[in-house]
This record gives sequence, structure tokens and C-alpha cells, in this order.
Amino acid sequence: MRTSQQNPAGGERTFTQQKRRDQLVDCMIDVIVDLGFARASVGEVARRAGISKGVVTYHFPAKDDLINAVIAEVLTSMEEYLGSRLRTGEFLYFPERFVAAYITAWAGYYRSHAREVLALVRIFNSFRDESGRPNSAFDARAQEIADVTRVLRMGQESGRLGSFDPHVMATVIKAAVNDLLTQFTNNPDLDLETYAAELVALFDRATRPAPGPPAAATDTASPSYPVRSPEER
Repeated sequence: MRTSQQNPAGGERTFTQQKRRDQLVDCMIDVIVDLGFARASVGEVARRAGISKGVVTYHFPAKDDLINAVIAEVLTSMEEYLGSRLRTGEFLYFPERFVAAYITAWAGYYRSHAREVLALVRIFNSFRDESGRPNSAFDARAQEIADVTRVLRMGQESGRLGSFDPHVMATVIKAAVNDLLTQFTNNPDLDLETYAAELVALFDRATRPAPGPPAAATDTASPSYPVRSPEER
């Protein structure tokens, strides 16, 4: 799913206009990955797209507009990829399976969207608005931790997870997933799957209940998963 179909001048974009914008967003991702954020320019995007700079600025009047479109595009792809794997009724009855699914889903996204992820990391590290802050779309981390906390707490209430502070555990799990991203962007040859499996085993041991009879599943409200589109934030 691509970013907003609205034309900046008002009204809906034509199919051709939207395809051109999609092409320019993809070109900017490639430029950031290949040359780094500091060297990414509208001129280089135009060169790679085989068009004039004027065509780029027609769709994106400023470089920041194109960067923001890249952010929205990648975060939307995250929403679609993770949401389809983590918004499931399975975790209503088996919340103890959520941590493994959460870590595995993030590792899978890193693998299948490696260039988009690297571009997003470089944007986060370098791109600031007029107030000196990163794009507000990056502020979703706190909400994500809150939602993971809610799933962990539900598992504790059903007796399927052990005794620990769910907020601390959610924060540490998120930090481990973020560190996996950092290592992967620094070393694209990293064995993501093996690393993710080690994290799953680690946090399974950390969250499992003390030995005893298994608890029966409880009928509680289905959790919502954290990943949200930029428009929802």
C-alpha cells in the first residue's frame, strides 16, 4: 500500500501521478542507501528516474517533502507486514506465543525490506525538523511498548506467563529488537534468523511461568497490536 493519494493542490491524484510519486520515493530510498543521507539530493533522484529536477519538484516541492514521503511509505509497509502477523486471535488464547511471534515478525521484516529499513535508519539518524526533532512519525515506540505490555499482562492474568514487570519486559524486548536492527544495518550478512531464534529462546525463558500445572485459557478482550499508520499517530 502506498502513501496518500491526495494531490497537494487538492483533489485525487491520477494513476499516472501516483505511479510517478511512487517511483520517486523508491529512487530516494535507493539514493539514501547507496550514497548516504547527506549526499541524497533531488538532482540524483531525478537522474536515476530519468527525468528533470522540475518533474521531481512538481510532485515534491522540497527535498523534505520527499523524505517525509519515504518515512510514511516505509512505516506503512511495517504496519501491513507486522499487523498481518500479529493481529490474530491466537494471542487471545495463547498470549505466551506473542513474544516469539513479535521478534520473528520484526526479523522477517528486516530481511524482506532491508533497503527500506536501512534508508529509514539513516533518515532517523540525520533528518530533523525545524525544531531539531526527528519526524513525529517516529514517536510510535512508546505506544508500541504499551501495547506489548498489555499483551504480557494479559498472559500473566491468564497464568500463562510468569511473574515480572510487564512494562520493563516489553521495554527490554523492544530494545533487543532495535539492537538487532542496528547490527543488521551495520552488517547485512548477519544471520537474522539465528539471532532472532536466540532472542526468542532468551525471552521465552524470561517470561515463562514457574513449573506447575498449565493454566486454562481465559476469555478476555483481544489485544490490538502496536504498529499504526502515520495517520493514526
